[in-house]
Amino acid sequence: MKHCIILILIIFLLTGCNKQIDEIRPLTKIDQKGELSSVAGIVETTVGNYTYLNGSDRIYYSMVLQDLCENRGDNVTLQDWAPVGQYTDAFYFRNSTGLAAGSSADFYRGSYQLIISANLTLEGIQEFKTSTFASLTEADRNKVTYAEGENRFLRAFTYFNLVRIYGKPYYQANAQDLAVPLKTSTDITDIPARSSVKNLYAFIVSELKSAAELMKAPVTKTNSFASTASAWALLSRVYLYMGGSIDSPDAASNQLAITYADSVIAQTSGKYDLLQGTDYINMLGDDETGALGRSVFASNKEIIFAYDNTTTGGSPIGLLYHYYPSDGLGAIFVPSAELKSLYTSIDLRSTFFKVNTASGKVETTKWLCLNQGGTTLAPCIYFRLAEVYLNRSEAYAKLNNVSNAKADLKLIHQRAGLSGTEVDNLADAAVLDAILKERRMELAFEGHCSFDYFRNGLPMTRDAADYNGVALTIQPTDNNVVFAIPNQ
Repeated sequence: MKHCIILILIIFLLTGCNKQIDEIRPLTKIDQKGELSSVAGIVETTVGNYTYLNGSDRIYYSMVLQDLCENRGDNVTLQDWAPVGQYTDAFYFRNSTGLAAGSSADFYRGSYQLIISANLTLEGIQEFKTSTFASLTEADRNKVTYAEGENRFLRAFTYFNLVRIYGKPYYQANAQDLAVPLKTSTDITDIPARSSVKNLYAFIVSELKSAAELMKAPVTKTNSFASTASAWALLSRVYLYMGGSIDSPDAASNQLAITYADSVIAQTSGKYDLLQGTDYINMLGDDETGALGRSVFASNKEIIFAYDNTTTGGSPIGLLYHYYPSDGLGAIFVPSAELKSLYTSIDLRSTFFKVNTASGKVETTKWLCLNQGGTTLAPCIYFRLAEVYLNRSEAYAKLNNVSNAKADLKLIHQRAGLSGTEVDNLADAAVLDAILKERRMELAFEGHCSFDYFRNGLPMTRDAADYNGVALTIQPTDNNVVFAIPNQ
């Protein structure tokens, strides 16, 4: 496709001591006098930037992001015991920095590919706005304005994923510890040092607020593209991460997590809604044959933003969780026994597990959609309404607003087919634990697990982690919670 030609790729080398970026060199550069000198070029280049969420240049970005986010938690165990390898490195908390020794190097490189491409597109948009913008039709001005918002959103989302993987939880050390370099230009002489966690979060918040306003431009997009609501949803998540530990919550941040959750829930005129019953099951259920139609999700009112894997031939995330008997590979991870034990038979979410008849192992169905040759066409759901309700519920609980916290928790609990009385009868002191449990059950295999422990100041304990009955416990202050900057 054309955008594959016009988008840049980057290479960067890292110093051995302070791990700064020495060089960011475009290999194929977007031409501000060419591709970014027209409305059509700006729109097409922006669409191309989304493809970095799947991967590029032999980097399986969606797969390594999923690996680093989900597989360090207690939702998974190994299908078969094996020594540490590239896709079990994070699971074992080895946090290797070498290329092909783990997922970190590919994730880091892929992240900055997206960031530099977004930087270059934004620079081109600013140049275009100073020259041609005023003479455009209103419709074309709206397209350019919206595209600027999309690129700011993509850049902020990428930095958020970087800072939560390479930076300590926000509540630790007053967020002053160093995380990753904050690069907002394409100038190869601009070699930023690592930025603090606090500065990165401040940048992310600022970018998302700008993106939300810019994407209010009246441009029609499906939920496979960013929107004002997706910026609000991410702001709700970001402020939840800034909301302090359970022992020492930050009231201001938790209130803002509520504010932006409200923006999604109450200010979108019913655009988004929680799916119910069969529709809910079909959103995340077994679609190996494609009969459920999960790969086409534009009409799904619960999904706020997801990457459409049909546009780039699928995501190799399928390899992580599904065994392919024809190829003899896949299903590195299976749901842990402890996770499965949380679901009763009447819980609709118990249908999100399926026995693979070839392996005899139980697998999650969340990535089971037209799987073939190691790939899945299940969308990468980055934001859906259930998470927004759970964000708000947790923030309310940390502000001791128990009644509102219970109300949001009850919505998710009852949607799963469970009794609301169970929530009504919770003692005040038990509400936050119940919310975190519900969050784990609702969002399992969607990339939240380990962070929901560590950002709250909680240890993560994985039962029988070594296949010999010995549990693994990682404290939130453990150095292995944070990945080192890759050394190549």
